[in-house]
Amino acid sequence: MTTEPTYRTTTSADGTEITYYVQGSGPALVVAHGSIATSDQWLPATADLSRDFTCYVFDRRGRARSGDHAAYDIQKEVEDIRAVIEVAGPGASLLGHSYGALCTLAYALRHEVEGALILFEPPMPVFGPVAGPELENYRAAIAAGDNAHALEIALVEFVGLPAEAIPHVQQTPLWDAILPLAPTWTRELEQIDALGPDVDRYSVLSGRPTHLIGGTGTTPFLLESVRRLNKIIAGSTLTELPDLDHFAHLADPAGFAAAVRQGVPAQATS
Repeated sequence: MTTEPTYRTTTSADGTEITYYVQGSGPALVVAHGSIATSDQWLPATADLSRDFTCYVFDRRGRARSGDHAAYDIQKEVEDIRAVIEVAGPGASLLGHSYGALCTLAYALRHEVEGALILFEPPMPVFGPVAGPELENYRAAIAAGDNAHALEIALVEFVGLPAEAIPHVQQTPLWDAILPLAPTWTRELEQIDALGPDVDRYSVLSGRPTHLIGGTGTTPFLLESVRRLNKIIAGSTLTELPDLDHFAHLADPAGFAAAVRQGVPAQATS
């Protein structure tokens, strides 16, 4: 029987307190969630994964139980990941979703990932800037305190949802959960577009255990992101989840967990 999550804290390099939950037993798996999310979004998936892994799932800075800092760039996220990996101990694998996957890539460029690096739909600017000029409209909506309008802009212009799908999203429990998180998306979108189109930089990760996950029903640039990284990172593997999208870990936790297991070397779960 899987254990219930236990919440703990650690401190990042700049003094920011980072809260994470621990669940399960077995090899360590550190999870970095996406932009408009918290660690709570991963509870369904880690209920399954915890049968084989000790999951360390943290609230990224600026949301839920973790603290924040006035200064921000993606290297702050790298420092946060390092703090959690130090708690998880030697041999930890690292799983990142969406912007969290970009953070894990940034971590892997600077530090060794002793276990597997698992990337679930990082939003690479493969077809041009992810936000582009629309970021100013998003920023203006946030400044006006209109988080709902900001999210409408983001879901259509950045994520690629059809406008007619927005009312449906607004009727789901997800909408109320992401509304208060909208302001932190601004700085992360800035970091995404600042990366530029050079995906080739990640070729230096070739030969390391790297597994990519994407849903065939997801936004086209997200699926192209994992396919392109799979080509660039020699020796990497790719699992495509039929008909699933950017929230496959919520829609099909067991199927998503199975895809994660495919990416972790057999010796890491023995």
